[in-house]
Amino acid sequence: MRQIFRLLGWMGVIFALQSSWAQLRSEASHLPSPDSGQVRVPFVADELIVGLEPDTPALPLLAIEMVGGAVEYNPVINAYRVRLSPRILMQDAAEFLRALPGVRYVEPNYRVSAFATPNDPHFIQQYALTRIQAHLAWELWQSNRTVYIAIIDSGIDYNHPDLTNKIRRHANGAIYGYDAFNLIGWSQDFMDYAGHGTHCAGIAAAEINNGIGVSGVAAWNPALGNTANSVQMMPVKVLDEEASGTVFTIANGISWAANNGAHILSMSLGTLEMSSAIADAVSYAWSRGCVLVAAAGNFASNAPTYPASDSLCIAVAATDANDQLASWSQYGSWVDIAAPGVDILSTMIGGSYYTMSGSSMACPMVAGAAALLWSYNPSLTNQQVREALETYTDPYTPYNGRTIGTGKGRLNVYRALQSVGAAASPRLNALSLNPTTVVGGSISTGTVTISAPAPASGFVVNLSSSNTVVATVPSSVTIPAGSVSANFAVATSSVSSTASVKITASAGGVAHQATLTVSPATADASLSSLTIQPNTVSGGATATGTVRLSAPAPDGGAVVQLRSSSTRASVPSSVTVPAGATSASFTITTRRARSIATVWITATYNGTSRSAQLTVQY
Repeated sequence: MRQIFRLLGWMGVIFALQSSWAQLRSEASHLPSPDSGQVRVPFVADELIVGLEPDTPALPLLAIEMVGGAVEYNPVINAYRVRLSPRILMQDAAEFLRALPGVRYVEPNYRVSAFATPNDPHFIQQYALTRIQAHLAWELWQSNRTVYIAIIDSGIDYNHPDLTNKIRRHANGAIYGYDAFNLIGWSQDFMDYAGHGTHCAGIAAAEINNGIGVSGVAAWNPALGNTANSVQMMPVKVLDEEASGTVFTIANGISWAANNGAHILSMSLGTLEMSSAIADAVSYAWSRGCVLVAAAGNFASNAPTYPASDSLCIAVAATDANDQLASWSQYGSWVDIAAPGVDILSTMIGGSYYTMSGSSMACPMVAGAAALLWSYNPSLTNQQVREALETYTDPYTPYNGRTIGTGKGRLNVYRALQSVGAAASPRLNALSLNPTTVVGGSISTGTVTISAPAPASGFVVNLSSSNTVVATVPSSVTIPAGSVSANFAVATSSVSSTASVKITASAGGVAHQATLTVSPATADASLSSLTIQPNTVSGGATATGTVRLSAPAPDGGAVVQLRSSSTRASVPSSVTVPAGATSASFTITTRRARSIATVWITATYNGTSRSAQLTVQY
């Protein structure tokens, strides 16, 4: 009888609260996730722990369903782990649950672990990393692709033990960088002789947990193995040994970085004079999908500096260890974010370490945070990365009434990382063949597609053929980091009768099949070959394709259908071999991109297809 009355009591309170809870849900449906900036201890963003009094047997399912659902129960402590429905505010759900009879406590599901404290001996002197909660972000972060930061500055000491493993390199080990001064007679030299670029590079991405020196912002997780390759830096040398450059060297450096795969441009430099050249370069880089971060300047005024004040750049002011705007930092409504920039310890040329102050130090801190976010969730656009950094900040203290943009704050990389969420784990989505019918001896192009961008190590798909005498495929194909598809060639042999072959692609327990029909060659004129010259071009250049027939084309000519496996290279829909001729040529146009692409060009005539490969560089 006591249990019946208890149950009736629960139900009465629940029904009394239903209308108000419905109103809470209605009001919360358009609100963002809870403001974790009010909680200094990390917690699971969409979960609550609900503890009951010892004599309370259970939490009514109706109450749980009104806020989400119970995913776990611990009978020893009589507590539930409740996962909230999307868009439900934690504070509203907690207030509702606390009002129920028998509920002893409601609290966030705090994360409990050893703090991500790297073994870099100078980490304890780097107050800024704790201030922006990088150590909490590291526990949450994992790499889903490699992100490249262009340090547009005076070069980088690429031999520095805290930086050498974080430098992007070519396959032969050569530095992947740019020297604006080699165009005026200097030899190409990415080494930093001023020290400024090296100091900024260490702030953004000095190697973490390598037992030496300092820690950069991007990126590490104590539960993962070697993460040095997850964020790499490119030295873009636009300042000389006195840390001085020109508008044109800077514009050249920005343009080069945008054309050569840089995701984030860190620019601890600027001028009080507006430059159309720099503005155009900034606009170009943004259109290529880059995030541009620039130091606001150290003139203690609200005068705009360039490129920082360009609307496409994130303008960064400097704060001190107490989150107060530095007395010498630029300020004003055009400044987008603040970050620690006073007494920042970082790498210095010659393998040493040095403390420096300036918005130059604050800028790479934001750039490193951007890299951490983007490597975690590659599906973000440059605008989304920027919005996350500028929105999920902490308060700062103005200096003598000097403020930055309205609603702007000091960088908190942990909050920003939480806001973007992790990228979904990719799954094999589809397998397709083009064409699905070929004459024996021809090539069909297979394409595998996954549900989300491939992680930094790529996504391996296993391949097989049901009849390797007729059609063969490679044992596997790897979808590159950040991509969602990859092509492979299905090679066929001559056959005396039509044969059907099943091609299978599998990964992670998921398999997809496609059928290829292989036909015998006909006695009439058939397509004998397709060649491409040159077979390697730079993006934007052209190549020439040539089709050849096994016999002269008939009256009216032979119309050969053409197609390309990638938008990186375009071909006309067809080319006609004139009557009596055995060959014809066509033009292949290409476009620039951030990566090298392998494109298959396929020609088809009378059921016969021939393919040739074209490599399109940056």
